[in-house]
Amino acid sequence: MSAIVGLALGLLLSGCSQSPSTPKYDPDLIFGYDKTLPLSAQETPAEETADYRVIKVTYRSARDQRVPALLILPKQPREEKLPCVILMHGLGSDKRMFQMLWGALTKAGYALFAIDAQYHGERKPSDDLPFFGLYPYRARDALIQTVVDLRRAVDYLQTRKDIDPDRIGYIGASMGGIIGSMFAGVDERVKAPVFLVAGGDWKILMEKSALSMWRDAARNNPQQMQEALRVMDVVDPVHWVGRIAPRPVLFINGDADDVVPVESNKALHNAAGEPKKVVWYKGGHVPPPTDWLTVIGEVTNWLNTHLQGKPIARGWRDYRPRLGSWRELTDWLMTAAPAVAAFFREFSATLYGYLSPRTR
Repeated sequence: MSAIVGLALGLLLSGCSQSPSTPKYDPDLIFGYDKTLPLSAQETPAEETADYRVIKVTYRSARDQRVPALLILPKQPREEKLPCVILMHGLGSDKRMFQMLWGALTKAGYALFAIDAQYHGERKPSDDLPFFGLYPYRARDALIQTVVDLRRAVDYLQTRKDIDPDRIGYIGASMGGIIGSMFAGVDERVKAPVFLVAGGDWKILMEKSALSMWRDAARNNPQQMQEALRVMDVVDPVHWVGRIAPRPVLFINGDADDVVPVESNKALHNAAGEPKKVVWYKGGHVPPPTDWLTVIGEVTNWLNTHLQGKPIARGWRDYRPRLGSWRELTDWLMTAAPAVAAFFREFSATLYGYLSPRTR
C-alpha cells in the first residue's frame, strides 16, 4: 500500500514539475546582478525647454558597462514625488526616440528616463554589425545586458528624492517592448508596463519577420537556425512576460504587422497573465496616421490610470486636459498632433532604415 501511495505521489509531483506556470529558467541566473555594486552615477545638465529640463546620466551596470541615459523632469518643480516612466527605444534607434513626446508627458506630470540599449546610440560599436544578425550569442548577450541595465536604472531612480519609487512605469516600442517583457517580468518594481508592437517566439520571428536574416541562411543550413533558436530561447519573452501578473500590462499591435508578425504578437499576449489589455489597430508595424492619436490616447490613459490614479478615459477624445471650449480643443490638437506625428515619422524612418539592403 505504501508503495502505491509513493508511486502516486511521485506521479503527482512529476506532473507538477511540467506545469506551464513553472519557470523554465532561473531569473536570478539569467538577469541577476550585484545589487550592492556602486552605481557611481554622474549627472550633467544637458538642455532645457519651457516644459522640461534634461539631465545626462551615466551609471555603472553589470559586466563593467557604463550606461548612458537621460532623465527628463518637468520644468516646474512639484511638491510631491513624481511618477517616472522608463522609455525604451526600438531597433536601430536610441534614447531620444520618444523625444517628440517629452513635452506632453512632462506636462502631464511624469518624469522620464531613457537609456541606450546595448549596441545602440552612444554604445554603438564601430563595426555596426546587425543587432539581430546571424550571431545569436551576441544578440542573446546584448538583450540580457540591456535588461540588467534597465534594472540598474530603477536602482538609480530609487536614489532620487524627486522620484516616487512605487510609481515607476515603462513604455517600450518594438525591440523595446520585447526587452520590456523580460525586464518587467523579472523586476517587480516596474508597474503597468506598455508594450508597443512587440511580440515573442523567436521561431516565428526568425521565419516570418521582414527583418529576419535567417530564412535564406536556413535554406542552406537548417541546423544553423535550430542552433540559433536553442541559444535565443532563454531570452524569448514568452518565458518571462507571464511573471508580470498580477501587475497590469497593455499591448498595442497592428493587425498587419510584417516586422513583428501577428502570430508573434499573439504568442506574447497568450503567454501574459491577467490583468492585461490588448489593443489592435488596422495597419503594419507603424500605425497609420488615422490611428496615431488613438494609440497615444490609449498609452496616456493607461499611465494616468495606473501611475496617477486617474479614471480611465475611453479614448484620445477624452484625454483633453481640462478643455472648456472648441478653441481650447483646437489649440491642444495643434500642440499635440505635430509631436505625435513627428514621433511616428521618426519611428518609421528608423524602421525602414533597417529594412534597407545595406543591413541584409
